Amino acid sequence: MSVSRLKNMILLVLTVCALGLLAIAVPNRLSQTHEQRRMLLELKTLYDGYGLSVALDELPASATLYSVELSDTGIQTAAQALLGAKAAPAGDADRFETSYTSELGTLTAARSGAFSAALTASSHVKNYEKSAEKLLRSMGYQVQQLQQEKSADGTIVLTASQSLLGVPIFGGNLTLTYSGERLASVEGTFYTGSESITRVSEQQSITAADALAQLLAGRDALGWVGSSVTELTQGYLPMDNAGGGVRLVPVWLIGTDTGSFFVNGITRELTAA
Repeated sequence: MSVSRLKNMILLVLTVCALGLLAIAVPNRLSQTHEQRRMLLELKTLYDGYGLSVALDELPASATLYSVELSDTGIQTAAQALLGAKAAPAGDADRFETSYTSELGTLTAARSGAFSAALTASSHVKNYEKSAEKLLRSMGYQVQQLQQEKSADGTIVLTASQSLLGVPIFGGNLTLTYSGERLASVEGTFYTGSESITRVSEQQSITAADALAQLLAGRDALGWVGSSVTELTQGYLPMDNAGGGVRLVPVWLIGTDTGSFFVNGITRELTAA
């Protein structure tokens, strides 16, 4: 058999296999889509029965998330990005807080996420947002959103929110303060170690529809007397520290006309935000 004919036969076999997989995948996909639509209709009927308003047409897609743990090795990465390659540990480090220092300034980071850095010799900045984004990336900080404000005395303040695996981390922001076109301080909350993530749950997060159903199921115990759901956002929430890093659990943040609530994506526990 010629080489050309053998190649054609291989291509034919691969094509048949691909068509077979497509024949299996398409019906499964259509079945999943139909099931999701049916669930949303049932959920809307349920909410209508209670006289509650919810915009199911704008229901967000549910990312596949698990509970994760971040290592504490990211603190050194952040320290070197802010204080230079010569940044060195200062004092006696313990399990919960670590400090670094260099000729450029000082930095303190805690496992709880508390983060503080004071800089004494940073470079001049022309474009604050671009400079902040570049610095945060080098620190291992994944930016969800970045906002800039200018105070009356000319001080520039940028507030960053952190993300992980494409969703926001709820629980605090990081503030970068520029004075005289130089970065003077970085204060707030920073969960370091996102470059080293360990999955710690076998069960994946519930969907947006599940979260809305859980809110309805727990409304009496929670004392919620609202009339509409105004926001639904999937993200991570820090929990009790465990092992050598911080643990984050997937949650749904549900905003209503009378308050906001978290639905734990693993345990389905409902709490006020």
